Amino acid sequence: MTFEQYWTIMLKQWKIIVICFVVVGAGAFIGSKLMKPLYQSTALVQVIIRSSGNNQSDLTNLMASDQLVQTDATLATSDPVLRDVASHSGLSPTTLAKEVSSTPKTNTQLFQIDVIDPSPTRAAYLANDIAATLISQQQAMTQTNNDQAQKQIQHNIDLTSATITTITANISALQAKGGNQGKVAVLQAQLTGLQQRYTQWQNVLAQLELSQAQGNNPLQVAQPAQPVSSAVQPRILVNTAGGFLAGLLLGVLLAMLFEQLDTRVRSPEAIATLLGWPTLATVRLAKTGNREDVLNPDGRDANAEAYRMLRTNIGFAGLDKPLHSLMVTSSQPRDGKSVVAANLAIFMARAGKSTLLIDADLRRPTQQDLFNLPSNGMGLSNAVLALSSTSMNAPRTPANSPFHKPDFQPMDPTATSRLSLGPFVHTVGISNLWVMPTGPLPPNPPELLDSKVMQHFLSVIATCGVEVVIFDAPPILGLSDASILASKVDGALAVIDMSRATRNKLKLLKATLAQTNVNVLGCVANKFRGSRNDSTYASYYYYQAEEENDNEKQGRNGLAPHTPGSPLTPAFPSLFEQGKRANSSDPRA
Repeated sequence: MTFEQYWTIMLKQWKIIVICFVVVGAGAFIGSKLMKPLYQSTALVQVIIRSSGNNQSDLTNLMASDQLVQTDATLATSDPVLRDVASHSGLSPTTLAKEVSSTPKTNTQLFQIDVIDPSPTRAAYLANDIAATLISQQQAMTQTNNDQAQKQIQHNIDLTSATITTITANISALQAKGGNQGKVAVLQAQLTGLQQRYTQWQNVLAQLELSQAQGNNPLQVAQPAQPVSSAVQPRILVNTAGGFLAGLLLGVLLAMLFEQLDTRVRSPEAIATLLGWPTLATVRLAKTGNREDVLNPDGRDANAEAYRMLRTNIGFAGLDKPLHSLMVTSSQPRDGKSVVAANLAIFMARAGKSTLLIDADLRRPTQQDLFNLPSNGMGLSNAVLALSSTSMNAPRTPANSPFHKPDFQPMDPTATSRLSLGPFVHTVGISNLWVMPTGPLPPNPPELLDSKVMQHFLSVIATCGVEVVIFDAPPILGLSDASILASKVDGALAVIDMSRATRNKLKLLKATLAQTNVNVLGCVANKFRGSRNDSTYASYYYYQAEEENDNEKQGRNGLAPHTPGSPLTPAFPSLFEQGKRANSSDPRA
């Protein structure tokens, strides 16, 4: 799918995207506002490494300092520390553990104790209390270790002193007796080693006593925690921005999903893409379903221009092969195909083409209601029945009859039938237009349309002298009538109701017409809910506005403004008078 297609989908489903964007973003903002604010306080603790004056020892202590920082940071959130703090803070160790975190600061001898709490004062108090408790426990542990070490060293000193005393006595006794000098030398060496060890134990004991006396602790608070005024949670701006972004993404995903699940087709471009047929005209949805609003639109109606475009495009489709008979059908009932057929016939007649409109919907006829024809008048079924009778010499149309031109007689003098179609057609007050209603409805419309007599009737129509024959056929889906008629005409026009069209029905319409091998001229997008800003009608409304401005200027200049539909006097009065006399029988031409 290309970027243009994605953009088209987003423009089509913009309401879903906007709703998701606003709802999720506003929900994130309101939810953040309703959340209880949380405040964070931080205490910095330093791990102190004492210098011993020994360079090698100091280097070893420095290398171990990173591990000490990580160890002490872990001990800050250990259970013993938290239990001790919880015992005098009114919180449970579990609740306190959820509020406390400890993090070493890289490449330093510092670690921080963070506490997040609904109260900024209590957050600072807990952070400082945890640091103090950790230091206190570390100091108590150091004191205990020192005491145990002093006792052990003192015990070693006492044993060494007793051993020295014993060896000294032995040496003195041997020397007094004049004993073996080798044995005395061995005892003397042992005595020297014991004296050195005794001196070392005394030095270690002295250092421990000095350290205990100084009370040094490897941990100290570098920066105590302070109450803060701004909450760290919720982050309203961040949450709101994230909500709007999430809403936008959700809206786009839903738009794509709905587009895949939505089988409706609501634009002429989508119809042309799906069917591969040209959209010859786009007819807007009328304000009402009244006959006055849908039939024979005047010059101020945008549909008038749509039907002119339809007439012109059909004319272009017949450049290579002239079209004499044309069938108008649709995929389902109430798509407006009868109105389109009637208006197409009217605008064909307005263009000077002698046009015959035949209502071939032998199940639910409409043309007799649109043109206010008598319901019991003769029509298509009567004409076919007349052709099937044994007597082919039906009454001829009188020369003074309004149906005389065209006389609806076979143009071929060798034709077997001299049937006059005059009794079966009706004038409707529009020059060059005749309408043949259905007549009495037959019980078997498919058999009548597929009969040899119907084929004979079509041959009579082809030679009766009219230039264009338009058949108002039944819907093609579910009925065989239109499929039978499609194989007998020069071309077909599909009318599509834009308010009810679906992909499945349009594909079935195309497949059904393809089986008849009919020449599909294109389709008419009917009942389109467009606006003045729609590209289909932008040009029409632009030039209409220009025409109204010109009329207003003419009124200011003392000229009679031109109203749409009123005749303009051309530069050739004689031709104008001829055209006026020729169209005098058409009050709306």
